[in-house]
Amino acid sequence: MSAQDYILVIIEPSQDTHIALDRALVTLKARKVPPKLHLFICPDVDNTDLKARNQGLYRDSKWLDELTKPAVESGLDFSYELCWTMEWSEAVLNCADRIQPDVIFIPDYNATVRRSMFTNSKWDLLRKSPCPVTIVRPESRSQRKVILAALNIRTEKSKYIELNEKILKHADRVASLYNAELYAINSYKDSMHYPDREQLLKFTGLDTENVHLEEGDPAEVISRYAEEINADLVVIGTMHRKGAAALMRGNTSEKVLSKVKQGVLTLS
Repeated sequence: MSAQDYILVIIEPSQDTHIALDRALVTLKARKVPPKLHLFICPDVDNTDLKARNQGLYRDSKWLDELTKPAVESGLDFSYELCWTMEWSEAVLNCADRIQPDVIFIPDYNATVRRSMFTNSKWDLLRKSPCPVTIVRPESRSQRKVILAALNIRTEKSKYIELNEKILKHADRVASLYNAELYAINSYKDSMHYPDREQLLKFTGLDTENVHLEEGDPAEVISRYAEEINADLVVIGTMHRKGAAALMRGNTSEKVLSKVKQGVLTLS
């Protein structure tokens, strides 16, 4: 990890508020070394009214000045680009490939409607992103006080063990950054799949009251516990999928993302 992180912030130009940028600005204030920001301004056509009547499609230099004003006034190292394409996720991935960010912040404005409204293009980005993706939602508190890491230690597959380690590492990093309390959760299918609590405690290094095991559907269990502890961010893992599998919805991480109301940091 470089001394100065690079954050790619996705801007939805049809919106009047820019929650991903707001989160990035809060994040940089918590860093000893402020990150560099790159603003990628591009409408997600899967979730945008493209008819001429949509006044949010008309943006001028005044709008751009207002957008970048906080970064300018703070003396931040930032850049921006504008893009129009029918392939939103591929455009974001192309940008990420060029600038090599440490994390991508994307907005999810559908916090008050069904999570199934999370667009296909955003799902595609989460599956293919070369770096962590933070999904920012309107109701997120500016100061994060509780971070929840969703783990699955009852596995012997190396790729899942590596993913568990990555989830815990990033969750701990965010918790340290905000001086927040870190919790871990491990859901399990039934009594035949009960995880080893002592192993989980040893793996996380957390106090026993900060580690939770619960039987049931992962999405239901994680979302319910996140509400119980008033979590501000849920850290989950997702696996890369290709071919026909990449076209299918419904894996565990996607169900969790669709269920929780909090901001989510996804790792693959």
